[in-house]
Amino acid sequence: MVSFLVHVLQLFGIVLLRFRPVPRLWGAWLVAVNAACLIFIAHIEAQVVLAVTAIAVGGQAVIYGRIGFTRILGATHILWLPMFAWLATRIDVVASQPGLALWLGLLFATNLVSLVVDAIDAIRFLRGERAPYYCWKLGAR
Repeated sequence: MVSFLVHVLQLFGIVLLRFRPVPRLWGAWLVAVNAACLIFIAHIEAQVVLAVTAIAVGGQAVIYGRIGFTRILGATHILWLPMFAWLATRIDVVASQPGLALWLGLLFATNLVSLVVDAIDAIRFLRGERAPYYCWKLGAR
């Protein structure tokens, strides 16, 4: 359990501290928009986003622990697709709450861009780019 938590912290550390500036800003934005579910946590929609995010990060920690920071990590974001399909069924409830609707719109747009990046990374992984390309420890690869 401790190594799992260490892997989660290392993942966030790599994204927020080790990435180059533009990907670091994107990673911070992605984390912030998804973490904003905590602002709306009284709503079932935000609770589902939190659960899906926790499962995705957990899956990433497992992958990272086994093969390092590779291009396949984003594959866990595939969980966003059924989440957004379910959220679409709640559009009438969401539309009546402007703050929630705005956040979910930002979440959808942000995560959609991330899914495109994830798909490109997955293709690169399947084509052979399987070596870890970031490490938590400086100088390690």
